[in-house]
Amino acid sequence: MKNIRFTLFILCHSLYSQNTVNYTNSTEIFNNPERGFQKYSITNSSYGTTANYSNINVNELNGWYSGTDKVTVIFRYFLLNDFLTTNINQTYLNNIQLDFDRIRTAGFKCIIRFSYSNAQGAGAQQANKTQILAHLNQLAPIINANKDVMISHQAGFIGTWGEWYYTNSTEFGTDGNINATQWLNRKEVVDALLTATPISIPIQVRYVGIKKTMYGNTPLTPSTAYQNTALARIGFFNDAFLNDYGDQGTYEVNSQYQNPVGTPDYIYLSNETKYLPMSGETNGLNPPRTDGVNAVFELENTNWSFLNRDYFEQNITNWTNSNHINDIKRKLGYRFVLTNSTFDLQGTNLSVKINLTNEGYARVFKARNVYLVLKNNTTSQQTSFLINTDIRTWENTINLSQTIDLSSLPSGDYSSFLFLPDSESTLSSDVKYAIRMANNAVWEASSGLNDLSQTVTLGSLNATGFENTETTISVYPNPTTSSITINSKERISTMQLYNHLGQKVFIKASGNVIDVSFLQQEFIFAPRNK
Repeated sequence: MKNIRFTLFILCHSLYSQNTVNYTNSTEIFNNPERGFQKYSITNSSYGTTANYSNINVNELNGWYSGTDKVTVIFRYFLLNDFLTTNINQTYLNNIQLDFDRIRTAGFKCIIRFSYSNAQGAGAQQANKTQILAHLNQLAPIINANKDVMISHQAGFIGTWGEWYYTNSTEFGTDGNINATQWLNRKEVVDALLTATPISIPIQVRYVGIKKTMYGNTPLTPSTAYQNTALARIGFFNDAFLNDYGDQGTYEVNSQYQNPVGTPDYIYLSNETKYLPMSGETNGLNPPRTDGVNAVFELENTNWSFLNRDYFEQNITNWTNSNHINDIKRKLGYRFVLTNSTFDLQGTNLSVKINLTNEGYARVFKARNVYLVLKNNTTSQQTSFLINTDIRTWENTINLSQTIDLSSLPSGDYSSFLFLPDSESTLSSDVKYAIRMANNAVWEASSGLNDLSQTVTLGSLNATGFENTETTISVYPNPTTSSITINSKERISTMQLYNHLGQKVFIKASGNVIDVSFLQQEFIFAPRNK
């Protein structure tokens, strides 16, 4: 019988590998969308008379974005005092659109509020209910067209500053004296706000009692949150944070200096803001509640996402002097920190485990997708795989685990990334709206991707002679007259034998030994690794 000589042909469709990467926390203060200090901006008398006019300046927005506070949010206050008895004119409406265009250009998002009065007075502090509802009908198309750059719509329209207290109105009640009919009138305005505003944009009211009186005091739960209901859509803003009288009416208290922490209203708000935005400002000194230690405590207790950087300035200064300001900058809203990741590749199935924490005061309250992105290191082609998770539930410790089928990918080495883009198609490719992880050497500013430092190798194809001592597979003896033995450092799932014409031949194998006694000519052996 002739000796049979083999040429070894190793075909690896995909490799078996497992790798764990640990990540280092960063203390850096950086931009992230829909969180952090907010900047204040208000319209003036020229807004309704001068076409192409706006108080918002893109260069100013850019300066806030790149400044030490790393601002991505603007509070936009629209004064409607010129339209107490008439519809909003077209110039004013056009300038609202111009505002949104500029906000989008700068990579910002905005909190909006409409009001008819910015100072207390003896006259009417708002239009009548019929006119307010007419104005909301006018504003609805603009609000819907620009939902991509809106964070929330604060329930203004009623009272000085749109805060629902000083109204001088028998239609709505004033100074906290509100009867059942007046509450129904107020509720009609909030219902109209809910109708005029896209479902994805939360409404915020000034006092806990507003939501509880109008819609009941049943607290939200994971199963009732994020629904198209008034309870699930209405959050809070507190423009007297840490002040007396229960933050000046935010919470119901029994005396001027009673600490509201632990009261029913406080507990209720703390629960609702797990699922809804919490924002506002301080408006005076009230030690020790306004001291830095307590400010940090209550910001976390009530899940703050945004805080006015421009008011009350003395509190900001005091927090700076007490070394609390940087902690506040880092933790307003969410702050996601990668802990480690483990990639386990078996065949074409990639098991991905990513562990991270949320060190911020709040969760993300708006939905967005989370993707694992694999980028081919040769072609730079990117492929995204949706991770099965709801980012709005990311609180404290988060464990992501998913198995992904990579059989559709061509051969090559792939770098891996975590990508959390904006949910709106108009912003999903803008890196300013992507979420950054708080880790060193992870963020790619040019792409908005978070580098996981994991490499996945697929479909490598190698041909080599068995005599190569560096190969991970050896075949012997060669030549042979009866059988061959295969030793491999890789796991071999199938073995195939081909003749020199490329025709597959049936083989008989026992373990890693193949019977070739019936063969008379040169063959090619191809083990398939998984």
